[in-house]
Amino acid sequence: MAPSASAEWDRRTASLDQWLDTQVTDPAIKHAILYLLQGVCDPSLPCSRLGPVRLRRAFLSQQRIGYQGLLEGRLSVQWTPLQEQYLQPRGSQRSPTLWVSRLSHQLILLGFHMWEHRNLVQHLEDNVQLRECSRLVNDGIHSQFDMGPTDLPKVVQRMLAVKRRTVLNKPLVDREEWLKLVRMERTAYRRALAPQRRILHRFFHPAQAP
Repeated sequence: MAPSASAEWDRRTASLDQWLDTQVTDPAIKHAILYLLQGVCDPSLPCSRLGPVRLRRAFLSQQRIGYQGLLEGRLSVQWTPLQEQYLQPRGSQRSPTLWVSRLSHQLILLGFHMWEHRNLVQHLEDNVQLRECSRLVNDGIHSQFDMGPTDLPKVVQRMLAVKRRTVLNKPLVDREEWLKLVRMERTAYRRALAPQRRILHRFFHPAQAP
């Protein structure tokens, strides 16, 4: 998991930890749920860490559902009676069925927020790459304008007859095509003129006899 995603995950699970406390969740159940969530980030965590024996069936049942199922809010039916057993001696009027329904919703939100965060990071990374690509293309366009129409066939010279800003304001795809074409034509034109230049060089700079 990327550092930014890891930090976001820690923040979200810490928030869930607090939420579980506000819902008067059995501390052992809370510990089990949070431990199972750690497996999403670190699948190497030992799966045999079951906690209290009374949670064994619920823990194993949730493991069979899997990490993806946990983030989809799919909870084992074994958690509800365990939460009820915790609430009854305390005289709580809270509904364990409502508790598990709300926990399911919180887990779905956790999965959604992590998906949303991943997409946001990817979008930002894509934007950074696009900005860098745009900068490099613009540098190339500036370079071509600075060199002027020399070493370009006349039909291509017209591409430099427009204002520089006109080309720079084009969409990135169009700028890339413009730059590719001008570079290619300049290189081809120089290669075509190279033999003539060598002849002229020998004519004006004849080799000295030994």
